[in-house]
Amino acid sequence: MWQMLLKNLSGNIIFIDEENQFIRQQEFAELVKVSDNYFVIITRENLYNLPYSVEEIYGLYSSGKYQNTKQIYQEMYHIYPLNQDLSCKPEKIIVEDTNSGYEYFKAISKEKNIVCESAGGKTKIFAMLEQLKAETESICVIADGAAIGPEMDALYKMSVEKGNIKLYLPESFEWIILSSELLEDKEIKDIMDKPENYIESQEYFSWERFFTKLLVDKTAGTYLKYQKGKLNPTYLHEKNKNIILKNIKNSIDF
Repeated sequence: MWQMLLKNLSGNIIFIDEENQFIRQQEFAELVKVSDNYFVIITRENLYNLPYSVEEIYGLYSSGKYQNTKQIYQEMYHIYPLNQDLSCKPEKIIVEDTNSGYEYFKAISKEKNIVCESAGGKTKIFAMLEQLKAETESICVIADGAAIGPEMDALYKMSVEKGNIKLYLPESFEWIILSSELLEDKEIKDIMDKPENYIESQEYFSWERFFTKLLVDKTAGTYLKYQKGKLNPTYLHEKNKNIILKNIKNSIDF
């Protein structure tokens, strides 16, 4: 009766463990997308039907103590490091998609004599990296952390194994712009400080969608008008480009 329950529950935090096999079904994903509930899913599997953030993947520490014959888990931790500092200058950059973010990084890379390619989607990043397995050059993968969760297991293991692959996973390209000082807007600063206080989960299935709409709305009718599908050339003007780049340089050594 899980379908009926999810359709009729509202405003709850719902815990589901991996014994409930329906979590892998597309029907479950569709119900989650239109729900105003929060879901805590306890599983070892990657749920490819759900775009979840790399920052919301946790492991559980065992306390080593037992109560009523059951082991107690008392602490959660992020499985994947949230920030990988790229100590070396990347020789190749692979960007998740073909939209505005890719156009920006391609322009920056061209100036720095760095090869920049698009993977054509987050699900294609791993296959693209596998094709480069014979190469030893330093590679930086740039993808939206807000939805890369299902792909993280394979990507992280490859980055650790190869050593020459680094992962830069901001929430989204729009998040990078909003977090920079390009838009001098107090409301934006307040939102970026505590986005969880502003994002309604029923309306925005991922934070990436919220940040995109926020940037589009805030720049509408201005010279910085933003479109996700094609980068406004104004963002590549020297001053604007460098303000955004300054925000990125904390993670990537361009």
